[in-house]
Amino acid sequence: MTAAQFTNVTVNAQATISYDGRCSSHTIMFEDGRHKTLGVILPCDNLVEHYHFSTNTSERIEITSGECEVKINGEEEFSYYRAGQSFVVEGNSGFNLRTEQIVQYICHLEG
Repeated sequence: MTAAQFTNVTVNAQATISYDGRCSSHTIMFEDGRHKTLGVILPCDNLVEHYHFSTNTSERIEITSGECEVKINGEEEFSYYRAGQSFVVEGNSGFNLRTEQIVQYICHLEG
């Protein structure tokens, strides 16, 4: 279940912005040292067929609104995800994401 809000966190006010502003996220830090990012991805179009994101640590990406297709490095085909679903990407890897609508997500940094 998606948490609608987080309490007792510190928010990094400086956003991470990529793809000319089409993707942005903010990092939140919990008192116990855990980190998560909350982000928004705008739809792909004729200028951006898909987005590619690299991972340094294992990540579980939870889709909180919208729908998208994801192809994790090493996989042959894209898989479909929608709000309420998540996927895991190992550390030192990456994934492609394509979408026709705005996607919001929580990235749980697990490594």
